Amino acid sequence: MINQQLAELSNLAIVVTIVLYVLALIGFGADLASSSQRRSDARLAAQERKEAQEREMSPAGIGAGSGTVGADDLASGTADAGTAGEAPAASGGMSAQRFAFLLASAATVLHLIGVISRALATQRVPWANMYEFATTSTAIVMVAFLAFSVRRTELRALGTFVVGPVLLVLLLAQTFWIVPAAELTPSLQNSHWIYIHIGVAIMATALSILGAVVASMQLLQAKHERVLAERAATEEFPEHWGRFGHVLDRLPSSSSLEALSFRIHSVAFVCWTFTLIFGAIWAREAWGRFWGWDPKEVWTFIIWVIYAAYLHARATGGFRGSRAAGLALAGFVAVVFNYTIVNTVINGLHSYSGLG
Repeated sequence: MINQQLAELSNLAIVVTIVLYVLALIGFGADLASSSQRRSDARLAAQERKEAQEREMSPAGIGAGSGTVGADDLASGTADAGTAGEAPAASGGMSAQRFAFLLASAATVLHLIGVISRALATQRVPWANMYEFATTSTAIVMVAFLAFSVRRTELRALGTFVVGPVLLVLLLAQTFWIVPAAELTPSLQNSHWIYIHIGVAIMATALSILGAVVASMQLLQAKHERVLAERAATEEFPEHWGRFGHVLDRLPSSSSLEALSFRIHSVAFVCWTFTLIFGAIWAREAWGRFWGWDPKEVWTFIIWVIYAAYLHARATGGFRGSRAAGLALAGFVAVVFNYTIVNTVINGLHSYSGLG
């Protein structure tokens, strides 16, 4: 028996969650924009001080007595740059980043309420179709991001790049994949493996999403750092990618992002491994064989192989950095294909999208 009131509460909670994620995304974006402006001003001030010092060292500058003015300007510029960089903390008010983080936290709590309400309404686990799978996996993504960000506050700068994809998936789920709350299909009933196999698959998918965000930022940050190093070596003013370059300045270094990406993908790989194992055991119970080359089975195995190659490449000294991150992103592309195309276009025994 479906509890329609709880089902409606779940839908409402997800809708309000989307609104809060939109506000959090705006807050994280505003934080990056304001920080970008402050860093841009500081860099321009540094360039002006450098030019003032060069004029001061020239014979004309010394003869004109501009040294004193240059020193005063330098001190003033340093103070202004320092003040600009510390403006949010000095003002005593709540920064845009902290406000966005609190909004994202509140949205995640409401997100979990929506998922749990769906489970209570249907009296089963909330991952029997694409809509439920999407809402549950994105909730786990946000819980993982918030957990990482509590311990390492510098990772909150990734908020825009984490909340954005989560919001996109929820919008797709609420627009195209939503289905009425219903009981399990006969093929999924009376089996404890739906709790184990699909639960682990949700964990694997959520970690793959989070890992892909970190790997993408790692690639961009590595390229940004290379350009800055090259321009610093030639004594050129290190400006790259305009405002987006200032955004990257807020993020951890590429080496820190690479280490975080490796840890996330290591756990994701373990989850994908058990997804394959538990799926084979369930297939033996349901269909009388461990492996039948069903499209879902094949693509899950492809995902496993790609992530295994990534971990092996990451452990190889000559294949770290950007090339290893590229493999991680290739694995995520396979995850997206498996979840969208395989579920909705390619017919197989695993066609459980609920859209048909």
